[in-house]
Amino acid sequence: MTRLTAALIACTFTLGALTAADWPGFRGARGGVADDKDLPAKLSTDNILWKIKLPGAGTSSPIVTGNKIFLTCNAGYGTAISKGMTFGGFGKGGFKKGGKGKGGFGKGGFGGPDAGDQKKLTLLVVCIDRAKGDIVWQKEIQPKLPEVRFTGMMREHSYASSTPVTDGKYVYVFFGKSGVHAFDLQGKKIWSADAGDGTHMWGSAASPVLFKNLVVVNASIESKSLIALDKNTGKEVWRRRGLGTSWSSPIVAENKAGKHELVLSLPGKLVAYDPETGKDLWNCQGIGASGGGGGGFGGGGGFGGFGAYTASTPVAHDGIVYVMGGGGRSAKTSLAVKTGGKGDVTKTHVVWKQRAGSSSCSPVFANGHLCWVDGTVTSLNASDGEVAYKERLYDAGGEYVSAVAADGKIFALTRYSGLFVFTAGATFEKVGQLSFKGDSSIFNASPAISNGRLFVRSNEYLYCIGKK
Repeated sequence: MTRLTAALIACTFTLGALTAADWPGFRGARGGVADDKDLPAKLSTDNILWKIKLPGAGTSSPIVTGNKIFLTCNAGYGTAISKGMTFGGFGKGGFKKGGKGKGGFGKGGFGGPDAGDQKKLTLLVVCIDRAKGDIVWQKEIQPKLPEVRFTGMMREHSYASSTPVTDGKYVYVFFGKSGVHAFDLQGKKIWSADAGDGTHMWGSAASPVLFKNLVVVNASIESKSLIALDKNTGKEVWRRRGLGTSWSSPIVAENKAGKHELVLSLPGKLVAYDPETGKDLWNCQGIGASGGGGGGFGGGGGFGGFGAYTASTPVAHDGIVYVMGGGGRSAKTSLAVKTGGKGDVTKTHVVWKQRAGSSSCSPVFANGHLCWVDGTVTSLNASDGEVAYKERLYDAGGEYVSAVAADGKIFALTRYSGLFVFTAGATFEKVGQLSFKGDSSIFNASPAISNGRLFVRSNEYLYCIGKK
């Protein structure tokens, strides 16, 4: 069995018609890593093979199976996603611009008034031809209203943030309180399931993951639950209740004994479950124990202060899970934990802990190093957590996009500074850069890699990048 085949099985298991070239879910099948060897590195506009206008806004990442690309959008309401933080001008001007008046903490909450009619909100599942960029079909899902209002952090990503996942037969989408839905690849709806009615001022964002006959959803925002549904019927198989506030997506990791563990980053702890039953396997003191968001200032529940949360999704490699988070009142931190434990493994299975990390984007494992981009590129040695380098890439920060890797290179998309390519590993070498001229919308979605192509999504457009 090849390493790639094993990784595909470990991450999504029994995925029907998928091939190694597919990118089946958030960050693909291997935590953002692809085996592609023919991606362009020294980029130019000639490498943009096609560009299409999307039928709505959103920050979900594209996924690829065969000749089809899938992503989600929202239309009719909440489409004017901000370019940069909107906390009264938090970013270029900080809180001084806007203050507590328009666009500040005053009317309309953070970032200005809630313009538009929420009753016009529609949620879309979109299928796109991989080769030509033509929209093959789009299906509308009626939202469950009222939704959290389009103010504050909602203006950073809107109502289509969760990335779909596919087994090559069906595509599964998660729209927060509007539920989990399954479609076949021709656009026929197969089933719908409820995940809860809860909302949050920061919206919903966790992406589903597949394991055997299950689709698993982190619905901590909607019902404080981790829910496993039968992927063919949508019926609930198991549920874990009492989760803290987490936008982190669950992952399936393989331990040294060849068994699979469902790992989720929660406030203050990292937890592993048996993916088939939902029973606890192990837990470890984690990160992100403070500094998060409360209920819903400006829509979606009481404010509740800024409490505990996690957002970054873990990555697994060779029996070790790497996770990071923090920010606000807690230091940004990275953590490496060995899988295969039982009970509390804080004192027995922690490989290292490092005061470096990101509160939102997720790391990528490449050439023995963990890497992420948040204005600054940071590379950690995966064996001991020591910082290999920190390199200022551009004059900005606060990225949501998670970098991807292929052929010894990191491909890092940024909100509004374009796409960067640099070498993976212990030393930094910038290889290429591409600006998306004519597109002033924000880029918050992680790229997808498939068959020598890089698929990049902004709030308004989808791009196919490759060699001609």
